[in-house]
Parts: sequence; structure tokens; C-alpha cells
Amino acid sequence: MAKPENADEHLARFLPRTRSQMALRGWDELDIVLVTGDGYVDHPSFGGAVIGRVLEAEGYRVGILDCPEIADDDGTPGWERLPAPRLFVGVTAGTIDSMVTGYTAAKKKRRVDVYRPGGETGRPNRATIAYTAKARHHFRGVPIIVGGLEAGPRRLAYWDYWDERFRRSILVDSKADLLVWGMGERQIVEVAARIRDGVPLGGIPGTCEHVREAEVPKAARHVPSFEALAADESLLIELFNAVREENSPSSRVLAQEHGGRFVLQHPPAAPAPQEEVDRWFDLPYQREWHPDHAGRGGVAALEPVRWSVNTHRGCMADCSFCSITFHQGRSIQSRSEESILREVTALAGHHDFRGTITDVGGPTANMYGLGCKLLEKGEACLGRDCLTPDPCPALRLDKTTEGYRRLLSLVREQQGVKHAFVSSGIRYDMLRGKDGAMLPLHHELVEHHVPGRMKLAPEHASDRVLEAMNKPRFEVYEDYEAEYRSKCEDMGRDQHLVNYFIVGHPGTTVEDAVELFEKLFSRNYSPEQVQEFIPLPMTRANVQYVCGVDPITLTETYVPKRERERKIQKALVRWKAPESYRFVVEGLESAERPDLLTRFKSHPAVRAGRSGGGGRRRGGTARGRGAPRGAPVSGPSGEASMDLDPCG
Repeated sequence: MAKPENADEHLARFLPRTRSQMALRGWDELDIVLVTGDGYVDHPSFGGAVIGRVLEAEGYRVGILDCPEIADDDGTPGWERLPAPRLFVGVTAGTIDSMVTGYTAAKKKRRVDVYRPGGETGRPNRATIAYTAKARHHFRGVPIIVGGLEAGPRRLAYWDYWDERFRRSILVDSKADLLVWGMGERQIVEVAARIRDGVPLGGIPGTCEHVREAEVPKAARHVPSFEALAADESLLIELFNAVREENSPSSRVLAQEHGGRFVLQHPPAAPAPQEEVDRWFDLPYQREWHPDHAGRGGVAALEPVRWSVNTHRGCMADCSFCSITFHQGRSIQSRSEESILREVTALAGHHDFRGTITDVGGPTANMYGLGCKLLEKGEACLGRDCLTPDPCPALRLDKTTEGYRRLLSLVREQQGVKHAFVSSGIRYDMLRGKDGAMLPLHHELVEHHVPGRMKLAPEHASDRVLEAMNKPRFEVYEDYEAEYRSKCEDMGRDQHLVNYFIVGHPGTTVEDAVELFEKLFSRNYSPEQVQEFIPLPMTRANVQYVCGVDPITLTETYVPKRERERKIQKALVRWKAPESYRFVVEGLESAERPDLLTRFKSHPAVRAGRSGGGGRRRGGTARGRGAPRGAPVSGPSGEASMDLDPCG
């Protein structure tokens, strides 16, 4: 019988976050310190853990300096927990943007931060900049590399929603030595090797550097400077299109001037081969928050993904409000069946596992294995969208979705697995074959992999808004809705659809919002939560919001910026909530829809709410145990889903 593991042995399985934990591994110095605003969770959905484990596998001694504002239980200040590293300090704001974790779309402070121990707030605004300044002070003379989902989309000058103005590249504002963009595993290994060997850091694919004019390559594509953008916001259209067009391994370097010096964006690396992706996921993650955080109640963001399995990364959907294609890439990089099943076996052997895999998916679950000859090389097809208005025939949907169907059957057949659910977003427009018939995957999902309700993201009901979002027409959703309900009825299953909607997106007038209300009202459906649009950097919708023009089609786009108008749009979705009543009335009156207004006022749920007999239902959510309402949480892809909104 194996000897029971003691507390120190268990602690030593994590990357060290204190000097005493370094000693458990026999280390008296570190090669690399990774600073993150999140609490350390050793799970492949958390970027800091992934980068740390990848570097550890290369033989480097890595420490995690998490939540550095929080002193340890023994009173040690956070920034003093670890010694200066030999090679470099890596800085990330955390799993997602520090402004999104800190503020709502209405720019109000959030009361909890689910990525930190006990939900404790205190992460600094623009944490990448704040942490880099602190790291310069505490670790003098050591190179600092920034990355993550805050730094990546801000690698060039950008329009900032929180300041309502253009800001310089975060590389310039943070004064870091290099910025890593994208998922980062390959880049950070190359960075570590170059610093170790005394080789300059210039020219690494998937990075940005800050250089003198003489160092700009002659073949570089120059984009509008920070100063030009600040003077003329319409130049954001040119910048967006340059980033979009130069987003493949064969692209040119982008050069953007900032006050006489230049930020160079180097093209992304080619998609990693499957064997390399497998290695990243096969690393010895403990799938737990660090034991030091147990006394504060742990890290709530782990709970929705603790028993999930990430099957792939990347997304080809190009939804206007999402930056995944500029971060994870448009190429789908899928794990092998063998790697996924090894992870499932490990989960099933965990002492806390109760038989349910909560998700087998990625940014969009049914993109596993999907691609075409161009995407598999990392090259974009700029003349044709992959999924809009209809899926491109080159994607081989019929063949590749069979691979995902096979994978799901293998997972649920593993010893110890009672259920294998798909909780990631599903692209319902990818569930039909070329002949228009539902693919076998649809039957498999409905019969075996729906945890009581399937998550779909139609996002809106107005085709005009959906066109601005680059999403399928609403009739495509309605056709699938009918198929789903029919299939559930045939199988005798009481399974439901959970829909996600965005309010305040560019292109949405009050009339469009009423069109969505009418669809929801006819279904007697009023979601408890709705996503309020935030124009995040490096997205098509950010340009729509700032310029009032779609950067690709160059058509004028209405932008609902007034706070009251956004409240009306939100209320029209959450129309059963008592606090929505006056805004719904105002919206229906503004749209001159007395017919809907009369029906709304006479609805039993609305009358009950007005009389005090109803009120807001506080039922469970799809977030999982421990995640507070209205807080951002990450999906199995490591990407964030705001207010339960999947990218699918």
C-alpha cells in the first residue's frame, strides 16, 4: 500500500508561491517569477498555471507571485514572498481583463472578484501596468515580459471604453521589455531560452517590441500612429483592417509610431502540431486552488471548470464583439483523443470526482477537429467568412463533426464516468449537413450530453443587429429550436434551451430591442441574466462603437450609447423582473407599440410583480457552485464568458 501523502508533499506538487515552498523542492533561487492578479489555481483553464507548467517542463524553476497586494497569513507582504528571479519576471493581469473583472458594463465597481481567494477585490485597475511598475521596483534589473488577455488586445494603440479615449500600446505604458500576444506557450519558451543564452529578444513570432525608427524592418506595414488616432478616431478603421489582414504566419510586421519610437507587432506562429498541444495539456496540473487559499474559501472561478475537459482552442466564428480570433487564432488546434482520454481517466480517479464531466468542449464545442486547408496552415481567407451567412463548404462539417461525436462517446464510456455533458456554447448553424438535414451529432448531443438544458447564443432576434454582430439570422436559430424540441419530444426528455443575448451592441435601435422583446414575450421567456455590451479592444464591434461605421462593410452603424437607452434594452430582455417595468413601458411607448404594451401590462407575471406577489426568482444558474451572479467566469478554453455568454 502506498504511503499517504503528507501536507508538505501535497504542497510541493504546486509551483511555489513562497520561499518556504521553494525549500520543499530544494530550491534556493528561481529562474522565473510569474506575477498574476488571480489567485493561483493549478488548472489548464488558468493561463498563469499553464505558462508556469510549460516553463517547468523545460527545466526552469518557476514561482507564482499571485495576488501580490494580499499579504500572507504570516504577515509577509505579497511582493516579498519570492526572491528576484535569475532570468525574467512574467506579468499578467490575470485570466481576463482587470477592468472587466473590476467593473460592470455600466462602469460600476463589482463587489466580488471570483478569480481571487474568497472573492476578495483589490486587483488594481489596468493591472498589467501597475504590476510591471511594482516588479521594476522589487526586482531591479530583471527583464519584464507582459502577456495575457489584458495585454494582448492592447498590443497596439487602442480606444479605451473606461477612459473614453485612445491609449498608447500597453507595452509602451507599462515600459515592459517585451509583450507576448496569443496563447503564449511557444513564445515564452523562446523568450526564456534567449534570455538564458544572452540572445536579443527581437523578431519572435507572436510578440511585440518597442524600437527606434532605424530598427523598423523595411517590409513592415505601417499603421496609423497613436497620435494620429487620438486626433482622428476614424483611422481606427484602417488599424483594425491591418490587424485583421496581417493575422497569419506569412503576414508582414506591423509598425505603429508612438512619439518617435515604434511598436512592432510580429506575425503569429504557425498553428502548433497536435503532439505539441497534447504536451501542454498533459502537464501535471493539480486541478485545485493552491492550498494557501483554502483558509479564505478558495477561488470560486475554479468551480465551473473543475471537472471540465478542454478539447481544442481557437475559433473561426469572427463574432464582432469577440477577440478570440486575435488571441487564440482562427485555426482550430485540437487535442488527440488519447490526450483527452488520459485527462478523463485522471479526473475519474480523483477522490472528489462524482462521475460527471461537466463539459467536453472549447470556445465553441462543436468546432473540435474543424478546419480547411487554409486554416490548418494558419492562413486566413479574407474574401469569405467561415460561418456567415452560411458555413463554408470547405470546412468539411459532415466529416469533422463525426470526430467530435466519436470523442463524446469515448468519454462517456470511460470507467468511472456516469455523465459527460457539453456545457460550452454550441453553434447550431453547424449542426446541419450540406443536404440541410441534421447531422448525427445533434442526436448524440440531445440523447447523452445535455445537462438538462443546452446553451445556445442567438444573441439577438433582429437580423439587422445579427448582421452587425456577424451572427446567423434568427430564422436559423428558430429552425434549430424546432428541431431540438422535436427531438426531445421523440426521446421523451424534459430538456430545455438556455439562450444568451447581448444588449447595447452597435446596430441596436429601440425598435430592434422591441423586436427581440416580442420574440421572448411570445415564448413567455425572460432570462435572469443578459450580457451588456462592452466595446473591448481589437474587436470589430469596438470600431463600430467608436466610429459608427462597420470597418469591413463601411456601412453606417447606429450606436446606443446613452445609459437610459441601454437600460431600456436590458429591461426589454429581462421583462419579468419588477425593476424592469418602467423601462419596458418606456421602450414600448417609444417604439409606438401599444399592442405589445397592453399585452405586457396584463401578463400574469408582470401583474404579480407589480403587486408585490411575484418578485425576482433567485434560481440556480449555469455558473456552478461558488460563482456569484453577475461576475465573469472562465470557460474550459481559458477564455472569459461574461454573464454566462458563450462564444458559440
